Amino acid sequence: MLLGAGAWLVACLSAAGCQRTDSAGSTVEPSGLKPRERSRVLVEAVTERELVKELETTTKIESEFQHEIVPRASGLVTEVLVEEGDRVVAGQVLARLDDRESKIAVGEAEVALADARAAVPKLELAIKEAESRATSARRTAEQAQRDFERNESIAKGEADRPGLLSTKELEQSRLQRDTAQADHETAMLTLARSRVELETAKNAVQRAELQLEQARLFHSYMEIVAPAEGVIALRALKVGDSVAATASFSARAGVAGFTLVDTGNLRAVFYRPQRELALFRSRQGHNGEAPAAGELELRAETEALPGATFTGVIERVSPTIDAQSGAFRVTARMQVTASNDPKAELLPGMLVRLRIVTERRPNALAVPKRSVLREGEVAHVVVVRDGRARKLAVEEGLSDDEWVEVRPLGDDTLAAGEQVVVVGNRDLEDGAEVEIDTSRKAAE
Repeated sequence: MLLGAGAWLVACLSAAGCQRTDSAGSTVEPSGLKPRERSRVLVEAVTERELVKELETTTKIESEFQHEIVPRASGLVTEVLVEEGDRVVAGQVLARLDDRESKIAVGEAEVALADARAAVPKLELAIKEAESRATSARRTAEQAQRDFERNESIAKGEADRPGLLSTKELEQSRLQRDTAQADHETAMLTLARSRVELETAKNAVQRAELQLEQARLFHSYMEIVAPAEGVIALRALKVGDSVAATASFSARAGVAGFTLVDTGNLRAVFYRPQRELALFRSRQGHNGEAPAAGELELRAETEALPGATFTGVIERVSPTIDAQSGAFRVTARMQVTASNDPKAELLPGMLVRLRIVTERRPNALAVPKRSVLREGEVAHVVVVRDGRARKLAVEEGLSDDEWVEVRPLGDDTLAAGEQVVVVGNRDLEDGAEVEIDTSRKAAE
């Protein structure tokens, strides 16, 4: 029995087809080496998708027009007609002050103007009377001159006939002539004085008209009005407040007022480093219109309105650089209503995150970011072809949070739909056999 068992063992060991198995059940080659198993990997398909290059920044939304409305006259607030959130139009009355004194001032100015106007006809009549007296005096003076000349001739006489008028009578005639001339000169002075008084009266009328206009203007300040269309963002006064005229709003000084904003014209102001100046100036929008081809696109999101996206266009770019920060100022006009939600509207003061699209690739060949391996300055992706791993050198392009654009280098090619390894690609050698783990992919 022992001899038979030994012969069987020798025969078994010498047989070419005899194999051994290890404790795990894997087949062991006659040489004693265990065959390499295929690497199990997860893959994703190469896709064509739109990728963009963006700049990001945060800023607050501003109103294009914001007015601090302050009283232009001192007085007691007697009426407030609007509340915060009310929409108003230009010229609408927001509040009224006690206007009794200003009404009296207007009445006094109207009376003064009436008196000044009444003086004009009287002076015009006085001028006519002075003209009549001056005409009469001129005629009297002319007649006195002629009488004097005749009397003088009579008083001299001729060679064959003595003078018939005594010296006393001639002197009396001369006196009458001089008196008539003086009366004429006095009448002319009176006429000139009347004309001057008429011009003075006309000036007084103009002065009274200006004073009445000023009184009416001051009276109009008793109504605080909206300078433009917009929404009341702040009402800082109430009935019974005593306000003083001022050129600026100052709550600490006790001056009340309104803040008016134009919610239909919003803007976002932000700053960018000077190296980007040429980019912004060459591709800014025009006249607040939507961006045309080649212009910078702008999108905004805010935590106040989750999911809402607002569009905008670069409207103004400052031509100067701030010496301290090295940045330049950019002003973008924003759309009030969200592009994806007509009920969502931006409001002044909202904090937004701006995304400025500087480049767009609509059909970029993209792979998941985790599929890209980097060895120094060279990037690779591992493609599964015919069950084997093929390592391709690629150049990276635009990217987003999950995907990156790739372009094969050299003679390698890569097409949409091919599968790249995303998990298990670290230790794979070029040409190694791989097995795609479909169960884990399905579970994910």
